[in-house]
Amino acid sequence: MIWTLTAVISVVFAVLLAAQSLTQIAPQTVVISKAAAAADQLFKVIDRDSKIDSLSDDGTKPETCQGDIEFRGVEFAYPSRPDTRVLKGLDLVVPANKTTAIVGASGSGKSTLVGLVERWFSPLGGEILLDGKNIEEYNLQWLRTNIRLVQQVGAFHHVHIPNSPY
Repeated sequence: MIWTLTAVISVVFAVLLAAQSLTQIAPQTVVISKAAAAADQLFKVIDRDSKIDSLSDDGTKPETCQGDIEFRGVEFAYPSRPDTRVLKGLDLVVPANKTTAIVGASGSGKSTLVGLVERWFSPLGGEILLDGKNIEEYNLQWLRTNIRLVQQVGAFHHVHIPNSPY
């Protein structure tokens, strides 16, 4: 078979275009491998079995609740970072019918305390009491229905509470 000049030029250009495309795709393989690693970590979190059954009907549903909350020697680390202790032997009393502010720098554990009270997580040690009774004895839906968090909204710092739109 005899190649014509146009066929040879077409093949050369096709090879050059293919090579150029490969040089543009090659750097993206790093991004693709990072995405695959991130997806692997995400699926590990999704597939992890929770120790807390949020659909369970077990637990007490008291008619009344005083609202005293007490943390006794609470130890905690997030399941995604079990080697990093967030709380180490926390003792805290939050009396009912009192305004309690928990303040601290970002990442200091304020939201973690609420997550533990609402039983989104379980402490590794110690106990959390509601009206003198371990919160794990309460029905989970009842607990989450009766305990709420009021988040700090930076936009309203200048607004007096009665004048707040909320």
